[in-house]
Amino acid sequence: MTSLPRRPRPLRSLRALWAAPVLGLPVEAHQVRTARLLLRPYRPADAPDWRRIEDDEEVRRGLDWPLRTSRQVDAHLLARTAHRTLSAPGDLLVLAVEHDGRVIGDVSLHLRTVAPETRIAEVGWLQLTSEGGHGYATEAARAMLDVAFDELRACLVTAVVERSNVSSARLALRLGFRLAGGTVERATFVLAEADHTAARAAQPSRGAVETPPLGTESVENL
Repeated sequence: MTSLPRRPRPLRSLRALWAAPVLGLPVEAHQVRTARLLLRPYRPADAPDWRRIEDDEEVRRGLDWPLRTSRQVDAHLLARTAHRTLSAPGDLLVLAVEHDGRVIGDVSLHLRTVAPETRIAEVGWLQLTSEGGHGYATEAARAMLDVAFDELRACLVTAVVERSNVSSARLALRLGFRLAGGTVERATFVLAEADHTAARAAQPSRGAVETPPLGTESVENL
């Protein structure tokens, strides 16, 4: 008996073929407590603290932010409250950093790739200039790196810093990052999971005291 020809397998839908890869288990924003800080999602009630951050000239310069109107400031906070899930490349998760009941800055994770063997996230941080020198930024950023490596299961975390922002470059080095390159305007730092584990084991219990930047120092000379 002559066998019938095998029927071709149906092609997956075009939507499936073009769909971006996603995490099997998304990472959702939640509260994280450290020795002195509370990391949590932003709330609309944070508006007064957020305005102080937006009015901080050093913060704007370090992040290359424009001077926004009051309406734009409110819209920027509203957008920040919505960044609560990491699932697909491009997703952003932001946690406000609260100290003694006031928001003094925030930390963020930007998901770049999702494949388990090459999963990469970019970490960011910002803090009121008046709160510098106490190690709060180091403490908050280190907690966000724990989220990146322990919950997101990132293989590598990057940090992109304006070359003029020496204080942020110093913070990256304190966290165990290595300078990897970048552009004329920005330096790129990288941190592998093994280096984070080593830096976490060596960290002091209450975070390192931050060193104020020198006026003419460059990122390359750190």
